[in-house]
Amino acid sequence: MRAVRAGHMTDAELATVLALARRRGGGLANVGHGRDPASVAAARAFVAAWPGEIGAIVSWPATAASWLRPACRLAAGNPDVWVLADQAGAWQGMGNRLTRMPEWRPNRTIAFSGLACPALPDRMGDLDGLAGANPDGTAWSFHDGKLRVTPSSER
Repeated sequence: MRAVRAGHMTDAELATVLALARRRGGGLANVGHGRDPASVAAARAFVAAWPGEIGAIVSWPATAASWLRPACRLAAGNPDVWVLADQAGAWQGMGNRLTRMPEWRPNRTIAFSGLACPALPDRMGDLDGLAGANPDGTAWSFHDGKLRVTPSSER
């Protein structure tokens, strides 16, 4: 599975993630990230810039026997929004675990560009409403099992 990007987060990407998170409810955000350097940096940048409260900050490995513990920690606490930073292939195990948790809602989740992968819904199931930002600051989201990019004029 190939993500749209595997580089470093841009200022435009962070600004769009922050704007989308505010629109999804602001307030309390739980933040989750993979352990690769780009994902860790993106999560830290979000935490530093977020004007609301930060609940849980959870990391997970790309490979594990079970992602139950980090998924439970990330989904807990009834946050207003979840923010994710990872690469699509590395997030698949954690994402599969999250999609089975009734507490987690993709439509209240914002992600950095590493999860903008058209194949994710086919491999993980319903991700409708999961939205995020590309490096150029354009927004993307999953609807009806498809990845859609929002042109800048519509944001």
